[in-house]
Amino acid sequence: FYCKMAQREVHQSGWDSKRCVILLGVILDCIALSSCLTVRQSVRLRVGLLSEMNASDTDELWFPQRLDHFNGADGRVWKQRYFINDTFYRSGGPVFLMIGGEGPANPAWMQYGTWLTYARMLGAFCVMLEHRFYGRSHPTEDLSTDNLRYLSSKQALADLAHFRTVLADQMGFAGNKWVAFGGSYPGSLAAWFRLKYPHLVHAAVATSAPVHAVVNFPEYLEVVRQSLTTHSPECPQLVKKASDTLFEKLKDPKTYDQIAKDFRELHPDGTDLQTGWFLCVDTEVPLV
Repeated sequence: FYCKMAQREVHQSGWDSKRCVILLGVILDCIALSSCLTVRQSVRLRVGLLSEMNASDTDELWFPQRLDHFNGADGRVWKQRYFINDTFYRSGGPVFLMIGGEGPANPAWMQYGTWLTYARMLGAFCVMLEHRFYGRSHPTEDLSTDNLRYLSSKQALADLAHFRTVLADQMGFAGNKWVAFGGSYPGSLAAWFRLKYPHLVHAAVATSAPVHAVVNFPEYLEVVRQSLTTHSPECPQLVKKASDTLFEKLKDPKTYDQIAKDFRELHPDGTDLQTGWFLCVDTEVPLV
């Protein structure tokens, strides 16, 4: 239905930047939400209303993190956000470390997820660390090219190692077994964390983790195309056409302001579908 609606709008009005933005947003947003409708009903029966999963009552905590772990002369630090859940912890139990990825750390993970089922069974202490440069964890004042050199998986792994070491000492968890959790890119980090720092982490649960880094990774978008096709064979073509049009427009710097304005109008309140994606991924395909 949404693809047909978008196609009709395009045929009638043409491909200006605003309609490209709306088309991309509407198609992907509606697919994400429609895929979650059945799942959301079952989740609500178990964990209450969706609004409760935003975990607004989960306290934000801040860790003084090093900016550059590989330059001993650089003593700069910044505040990295993390969350904890000690509901299931029993003395001597493991510590579960959920690794944040390329987006804001969702505190809903502190209330729901397969990892909490394991925590309940094993008496684990749960903690989630947000990835540097994402969410509210800002190592630098801006995203200049010079500052983005601090955005790397190497620095992110060192963040995990430093965080784990300091937190273990502060909370008396030095003798506990630590288990890293992550999915997709954070899943890769979990596996690499265990590989690079085996003295700090006992095990890693790497869900859907592409552990072999490659420069060109077309398989990722092939899965997206297949998912779009299940709703309509025309969806992938419409999304591609909108994306190609935006790509061409972005070659002209004069279009930047208008395209940015169009994106802001699509989600004026800054909301996103983070919780919707969270529900779909964690409920339908846990530990793939």
